[in-house]
Amino acid sequence: MNNTLFENTLFEKYGKNPEHAQEVCKYAVMLFDAFKENIQEFKNIDENAKKYLQIAALLHDIGYSIDKKSHHKHTMDIILKEGIEGFSANETKITANIARYHRNAFPNPQKHETFASLSCENQRLVTFLGGILRLADGLDKPHKNLILRINAEENADSINLYLKTIGFKPNLKMAENKKDLLEFAFHKKINFLFV
Repeated sequence: MNNTLFENTLFEKYGKNPEHAQEVCKYAVMLFDAFKENIQEFKNIDENAKKYLQIAALLHDIGYSIDKKSHHKHTMDIILKEGIEGFSANETKITANIARYHRNAFPNPQKHETFASLSCENQRLVTFLGGILRLADGLDKPHKNLILRINAEENADSINLYLKTIGFKPNLKMAENKKDLLEFAFHKKINFLFV
């Protein structure tokens, strides 16, 4: 991940934990690449989606600058209000939604106005990428930079994620709790395996 993404962005203004943001971004990209390479339903996702995911990962916690409890909602509001340099209004809205769904509720067009304003295709994209971001955030909860590589394998009813670590097995309790949106998006169970 290029550190220049931290320059001239909202992170400079609102970000508080660059190490966590970078790790979550790294894990999100690992997951995106593993799915793009090995999961049939994900192969047609546009490469621009990776850019939205990276920025959302870097910014996902900026809402802490307003309030801890609802920081995911504040993150979306900040991104929408301030905009993202070089992004169109629609790209900004997609990215803001991805960041918003890194915790708590699933995307719901009946309850979430900003999500509902996206096209059906972009709603689906936000659901996938929000799920990836949510899981990446859960993978970094030990805050120890233990995962070196992630590979994916698709089965009829599940997706196995093979984690190559530096030798220590991270505690995956938080990742187990945060895989829910991705399982919803793929309609498959996510399993973690160490290699």
